[in-house]
Amino acid sequence: MLNADHRIPIAHDPLSDSLFGEYARMVLLGTSACSAAFWAIRLNSDPLAMLLTIGNILVLAALGTLRFAGFVRLVLLTMGAGCVVATVGTSDVSDAWFGPVPFFSPSALIACLAVLMGRDVIVLAKSSRAGISLRMIGGVVLIGFLVFYMIVLPSISSFLVQFQERPSSYTIEELTAFESLRIRSAEFAVFAFFTFFGACIGSFLNVVASSVPKGESIALRSSACPQCGTLIRRIDNLPIFSYLNLGGRCRECDASIPVRYLVVELIAAGIVAALFLFELITGAANVPEFTHYHYAGILWIILYTKWEVMGIFLYHVALMNSLLTLALIERDRQRCPRWLGWLMVVVFASLPIAINSLQPVAFDSQIPIEMSQKLPGWLRRFVTCLIGGVFGYLLAVSLQRMKLTGKSKLLPLGTTIVGIALGWQATLTIGVFWTMATGLSQLGTRPMIAPRKLVRSFGATAMLLVAAMVHQPLWKWLAEYW
Repeated sequence: MLNADHRIPIAHDPLSDSLFGEYARMVLLGTSACSAAFWAIRLNSDPLAMLLTIGNILVLAALGTLRFAGFVRLVLLTMGAGCVVATVGTSDVSDAWFGPVPFFSPSALIACLAVLMGRDVIVLAKSSRAGISLRMIGGVVLIGFLVFYMIVLPSISSFLVQFQERPSSYTIEELTAFESLRIRSAEFAVFAFFTFFGACIGSFLNVVASSVPKGESIALRSSACPQCGTLIRRIDNLPIFSYLNLGGRCRECDASIPVRYLVVELIAAGIVAALFLFELITGAANVPEFTHYHYAGILWIILYTKWEVMGIFLYHVALMNSLLTLALIERDRQRCPRWLGWLMVVVFASLPIAINSLQPVAFDSQIPIEMSQKLPGWLRRFVTCLIGGVFGYLLAVSLQRMKLTGKSKLLPLGTTIVGIALGWQATLTIGVFWTMATGLSQLGTRPMIAPRKLVRSFGATAMLLVAAMVHQPLWKWLAEYW
């Protein structure tokens, strides 16, 4: 059994020995830090705030140190999870498990603690000092029983309570200034969480764009300095903040870190933040033919989660970041592996076929011919994706024939997934925006830069990403003029 002063090797820690583990650590750090701040603000008004603040601090402490790793920390985490479950399970607060914010709720805290408990189980299995013995077997059995008795059973009971009868009406009172401050603080915490999530995506895309074309692993290796090979510390692997803290240099060898890492993280964070503001919290008001919600904002869309809106938001986040990945590969003059291209096509086509809300614009929308109403729902969505993908591919081929795309080989893939995800109507508008961006340089008697040179400078796929982001907030407004 590990003693209190033992520091486990990094190779034994699943959150440190691979990139996947490091990104999982970033998500846990961001979630628990924002959650701790959220509940600390509510200390004077919520009876559960003190417990949940301490619980999130426990998560931060477990993520920030290798001390007490293994059996000791596993017991501490189990006791903490048991206290949260016991307290929340006996609380009289309505929707105590998933409110007031799902991302910062007791259920989210229990999920974080469960991940860390699983981590210490793996540490026990890997550590050479934690050989299999009767004591270890007994400890694992005891912890398993405590987890089942203190977490699983109360969780099931609390879930069943939600189906009991509740009051049919509630009294609404005006908010005080302090309550308004708490709501605004909660809204900012939610926005910060989503933006940090976008920065984590950008950090991951840096690795994907540089490693996948070379056939290197993107998950089963640790982050290291490319100059000296030193493993990057946890505190030095946080998106955006670590680069600024280190001044763009390696802590060990003082080698310069390319500014591209910071720029990509900022772009990805900006993509998520922009979609958050004009698509998520508006109830997807920018998407034509999407379900209209009378109420909008962080409270009504995220806190009282509208899963259809959340789904189409994440779908479009994945689309824009896929275009960013292709733009980075193109910028490096690398070839996108065929498997990655087909993976994008299959994923972006299969999701809307399976989930109706992801493809609200049918293939015959905005034209005088109506055919989709006669088809089954899944077939209508399949035909919409097929026509959109083929149209997007042909659009890129046409632009290449016009010699506007330079030597771009990834633009056809980019326009194909745009057509699949957004439909041929939006793809045509985005193509017009793309062409305008290259054609504006020819206005006047002395053009600033030739279109092909402009494309060569920024990349055809990068310009496609810009055109798509410009199109998204205007999508519904533009569709009315078709």
